[in-house]
Amino acid sequence: MESFPKRHELAINCVYTAMLQPVNVAKVLIQVGYEPLPPVYRGPSMFFFAGGFYYPNIFKYMQYLKDKEGTIFVLYRGIVPRLCGTVLSNTVRNEVLGLIPKTESRCPPEQIANEVGRQCAATAAAVIASHPLLVITNRMIVAIVGSEDKYSSFLGAIGSILTDQGVLGFYSGIVPHLLCEVSGRAMEVLLEELFEKCDLNRKLGLPFESKTALPVSSLHSFLSYPLQLTTTIMSVNNCGMAVSELPVMQGTSPGMVACLKGLWNTGSLKRGSNLMFTRKAPSQTWHTPPTETEGPEAIKEE
Repeated sequence: MESFPKRHELAINCVYTAMLQPVNVAKVLIQVGYEPLPPVYRGPSMFFFAGGFYYPNIFKYMQYLKDKEGTIFVLYRGIVPRLCGTVLSNTVRNEVLGLIPKTESRCPPEQIANEVGRQCAATAAAVIASHPLLVITNRMIVAIVGSEDKYSSFLGAIGSILTDQGVLGFYSGIVPHLLCEVSGRAMEVLLEELFEKCDLNRKLGLPFESKTALPVSSLHSFLSYPLQLTTTIMSVNNCGMAVSELPVMQGTSPGMVACLKGLWNTGSLKRGSNLMFTRKAPSQTWHTPPTETEGPEAIKEE
């Protein structure tokens, strides 16, 4: 009876992953600095404040990819390994949680520490097991940049990684990935357990059962985004692909610290975090003056 909710949850996760794959393809390409569409000048307004050069939003980005490749299937590059990673991650997490018993202590601090430890161990095991599939997914996506045929298929990507980098190539970027996922899960479980075991709802006078997972997950996603970005970059950098030659990828190797430092120095720690709206282009890309249709009023004001 307990397996049905787990299978139901897994099915929902797979459907959700498949639906968002086009967004993930565009996000990964933006994270590595692939900007094929030129920035457009936007004059001062309620949405653009002081004005400047902005890249198109993610919907125009996905439309460009579709038109360039001539097929909508380009937006589903890497869908097979990503779905396999979702299934493997959920399976390993549930299996590890089943192997680690819950504490029988009646002391709330011990109960909280035990549950946080269980969840962190399960999350770490899931990340280690599924990370190779994340590397394959990302490399199949960024192969769009240089049109590399060797990463055009799931099996072809596996063979290319084994040939070029060996088994260790499947674990490129594993450290920031582990730090990101484990810290996020620890925050969620810690707050959930505190509210439940310490009865914080009643003590704080909250008239409802507090659900902390969503707000904590959103907060952690915002704070840990540099680690997410570093994971993506390290998983595809220095592997003989054209993406490694992009200007924004320079100075982001070989390790996690060097990558974070490079992103910090270029002000790129949040690159790709804003997808639904237009993204402001770095000042070094402002090489084309506004045309008459793009912002003559702004030129006159200057």
